[in-house]
This record gives sequence, structure tokens and C-alpha cells, in this order.
Amino acid sequence: MKANVNNLAYIGSKPGVSAPERDSDAWFTPKKYTEMVREVLGEIDLDPFSSEVGNNYVQATRYITVEEDAFEQFWFEDKGSVFMNPPYGRGLVNRAIAAFINYWKEQNITEAIVLVNNATETQWFQTALKESAAICLPSGRIAFENNDGKNVSGNTRGQVFLYFGSNKSHFIDVFNRIGVCLVP
Repeated sequence: MKANVNNLAYIGSKPGVSAPERDSDAWFTPKKYTEMVREVLGEIDLDPFSSEVGNNYVQATRYITVEEDAFEQFWFEDKGSVFMNPPYGRGLVNRAIAAFINYWKEQNITEAIVLVNNATETQWFQTALKESAAICLPSGRIAFENNDGKNVSGNTRGQVFLYFGSNKSHFIDVFNRIGVCLVP
């Protein structure tokens, strides 16, 4: 019996790609979850840390690539909704959460869902948690996908979806399908 290549996963990284060339931050949120995000937010106005491939999953109206540098870009001329799965490279998640919280506090973001590791002991996580309206702790680790649509196994951390906005009951109704939802 021939294996279905769409059901195969890489263990840790894409084979044949050496560590310096591998982009450890290019793990894409599976469509199962981005569809849930769109169910809550409706249209996603911005994905600030993305790429053309990543936006195939998220389907944001606008996205900012690594080359465009979300830390140097102005996210909104007016206001809008955000889905953010920030980069996890050294120091980047701290900066990404700080930038997001800054826009949130300035009321440039109307509603958002942020997907991060459940690193509850970190300062950046505590900062985001305090500002969020609700969270979802998925019942299992997310099998992120590589740029060819295959799962990247070896995810050693659990994740959390943090919701920012005034419609937390809708977020909870939708995300209860995948885990426990709580109000901080």
C-alpha cells in the first residue's frame, strides 16, 4: 500500500534542509484553527507576522512579511481585526507581544486572536493574559504545518489562543470545540 504523502509529517524539521537555512519561525497555523478565528472575527484585517504562504492559511486582507518588518510598519491607518501567530525566535515573541499590546491599548485593534505557546511563566505571556478577555487551552499540542502543507511534528509546547475584544461569549462558543476556555 502506498502512503498518502499529504498525511506524512516531518519530525522536527524538513528533511534535506540544513539548520542555518531552516526558518524555525515558518510554522503555519493549520486551516482548522484559522477557520475558527475567521468564525469569531469575521474578516481578518491584518496578520502582522506572515508571508504569502502563511496568508493562504489565514486569508487576512493585509499581511506583513519578514522583509517588510512588522516592528517597523504602522499596522493600521484606522482600526481593524488581527490574527497573530508571532515568531518565536529568540527575543522576537517578546517584541511581537509588546507591539501588539501597544496597538491594543491605543485602541487601533478592534478585536484579535493571538496564538502563542502557553509559556505562562514569562513576562510577555503575563502581559498578554492580563489584557485578554478570554483564552482557550487546546486539548492537545497543535501540529503546525510547513510551507508544503505537511505537519511539523516535534512541537514540544502546548499552545493558547488569547482573545481580545468585546465578544468573548462568541469566542468561547467557537473555541470550546477544541479545548477549555477561561476568562482571566
